[in-house]
Amino acid sequence: MPIHLPPLSRREFVRRTLLAGAGLAFAPAVIAATREVDEHHWALLSDPHIAADRAKVARGINMTDQFQTAVADVLQLPRRPAGALVNGDLAFNTGETADYATLTQLLLPLRAAAIPLHLGLGNHDHRERFWAALRNDRSAPRPGVDRQMAMIPSARANWFLLDSLDKTNSTPGVLGEAQLAWLADTLDANAGKPALVMVHHNPRTTPDKLTLIDEDALYAILRPRRQVKAYVFGHSHRWSVQQDPSGLHLINLPTTGYVFEPAQPAGWVSAQLEAGGARLQLRCVDRTRAEHGHSVELAWRT
Repeated sequence: MPIHLPPLSRREFVRRTLLAGAGLAFAPAVIAATREVDEHHWALLSDPHIAADRAKVARGINMTDQFQTAVADVLQLPRRPAGALVNGDLAFNTGETADYATLTQLLLPLRAAAIPLHLGLGNHDHRERFWAALRNDRSAPRPGVDRQMAMIPSARANWFLLDSLDKTNSTPGVLGEAQLAWLADTLDANAGKPALVMVHHNPRTTPDKLTLIDEDALYAILRPRRQVKAYVFGHSHRWSVQQDPSGLHLINLPTTGYVFEPAQPAGWVSAQLEAGGARLQLRCVDRTRAEHGHSVELAWRT
């Protein structure tokens, strides 16, 4: 399962921030924990690529600065989201323990604001080092399959977070037979509510080459189960929303960090779940970009 990070008390937030030597720049987040919760609103982030060194720059971008800007934007929402999902490539390149130590510090303001966090893995993560780094924060047992996967229930849809990490720092992803069997069984056991499936790796139908190897097996599960409304992914550092011939929405989350192409934005996605669909809004790290605040209305297939 993805590790779930529960909210922190004000005292624990201050203690951890002081231990990390990070200062109290986000102390207002503690006050923000008193805001009303919107149970239908979710913050979707992907591909932060956080390095141990906060000053690390890649492709001309400081990933820590980018991620902190995205976090600050989430904290400024008038109502707290029901949760934040971070869809893999948490670590910079090879999933080092120190990368995860820095990441956990950067997540403290969200936890202090009482926003539950759910963390998945990508191809630049290392599963065992990730578990070890967050061993004191894991709040739920993993299912029998030794992967980072879980169903996150919410009022209007169930989120299914999957683990496509195959080999660290190797681009293609794999879900595997055991995880796919778990997904099929769990979808069938919860067929009465819309399902949104989140995987780090993008499908082959998107422009990038080295994607999800067992995509066909995944689609064989998703397409006939009409309660599945969307396949949400990252990996490509692109922002796009498409729909496949079965009516399944394909939602490509942007990176919060560096982009592969200057035409693509860095940022996060605000997802407002509605009775028969969702409203997605792109929140750019650089608010001067023309696409900042762009919204897409989705109607679920029936």
